[in-house]
Amino acid sequence: MSIVCAGGANVDRKYLLRGAAHAAASNPARASAAFGGVARNVAENLARLGVPVALLSLVGDDEDGRALIAHGSNAGIDMRLTRRVAGRATTQYAAVIDANADLLIAVSDMSLLDEFLPEEIERQREWLERAAWLFLDCNLPEAALHAWIDRARHGSFRLAIDAVSEPKIARLPEDLRGVWVAFLNDGEARAYVGTHAAVATSEDLARALVARGAANVVLTLGRAGAIVADDSRLVRLPAPVADALDATGAGDALVAATLWRLQAGDDLVDAARAGTLAAALTVESRASVRPDLSAALLEKHRHRLGAMDRA
Repeated sequence: MSIVCAGGANVDRKYLLRGAAHAAASNPARASAAFGGVARNVAENLARLGVPVALLSLVGDDEDGRALIAHGSNAGIDMRLTRRVAGRATTQYAAVIDANADLLIAVSDMSLLDEFLPEEIERQREWLERAAWLFLDCNLPEAALHAWIDRARHGSFRLAIDAVSEPKIARLPEDLRGVWVAFLNDGEARAYVGTHAAVATSEDLARALVARGAANVVLTLGRAGAIVADDSRLVRLPAPVADALDATGAGDALVAATLWRLQAGDDLVDAARAGTLAAALTVESRASVRPDLSAALLEKHRHRLGAMDRA
């Protein structure tokens, strides 16, 4: 198994506003439902890119959980590590998307993942020892994240982490040694590092994260692109121009395509460029995981990638 993705797997409900948002009022919207969760979305994107991938997660022993497992299997994800928990409901996520295709607000019930204890590491040790990469999202409990980061410092796999949100990035330890690459956006980075003069710019934030021990950082900046940093370089990548319909899942696509190219042997900067293209293609779809995503689709749109700015 090339990559194991561990974290959220849930039912997504999205509400696309038909006009301007009005607080404390009923807003007309178009509703849709699909399967989501950061780890699950990353796993499905990887499967569509042809990467052997397994999903390590918890779902309820309900109709949503059974359907989620069936959908993942049909999409090419190895779902044997996803465990159904008796008497519990599958986790839920709801997002309100504004008329500009940007996330306005989201709410989630991820309480089932509180049962994702460090013992899951031991239960799945054989799988982890066979994986080239382990991807974690910060939907996981703090104890599990800390335990897996500690194991990565001495393990044979490479560890990638996604912050998920500003509140959830607080679950990460201050010492990020063991993290091969951290994916997060500007707001999440500021929530983690803190706001002071030494981290006034996005470039400062990326350097601060490397200083905390992350070997590499991919700092996403929305329509402004992304920054890739390690202890010796900082590269700014422009975002490909996109005709955005829905930004949901764009970050997950960026993570997946970056990991796809890393496990194929690419340098992180080149891999992250593929990630920005996958993100652009995803926002042009109303689906959180673009159903026609493939290596061939990325190659077809490769001309949309812009020049890099190295610092």
